[in-house]
Amino acid sequence: MANQRRMHKIAERIREVLASELLSMADERFHLVTITSVRVSSDLGEAKIYWTSSMSTNKEEIKSAFIKARGYFRSLLAKEIDTRRVPNLNFYYDDTLDATAEVDRLLNSIKNIEYNG
Repeated sequence: MANQRRMHKIAERIREVLASELLSMADERFHLVTITSVRVSSDLGEAKIYWTSSMSTNKEEIKSAFIKARGYFRSLLAKEIDTRRVPNLNFYYDDTLDATAEVDRLLNSIKNIEYNG
């Protein structure tokens, strides 16, 4: 079991490596994709990678690209992070920005109702 500080350090290193690699990948689906955060399990066996995209590309296409490149990313991380084993990588769309935009939209609609009513 890794302590919290080590878990955070490894998660941040994974985020840095993957974010840097996305910038140089030829796959168009990764253009304008941002790794927002990484969470690793306490045994360092699993990593949840959260991403978002500023393009209107289909989220399922991007997720499919991540799944297809999972082995490549793991081999890259094996060279770049200092752990005995490389965690299994799971990719998730980070809907935080979508949720924030929806809250803003709702608040603005309430504000418009108050001013107009």
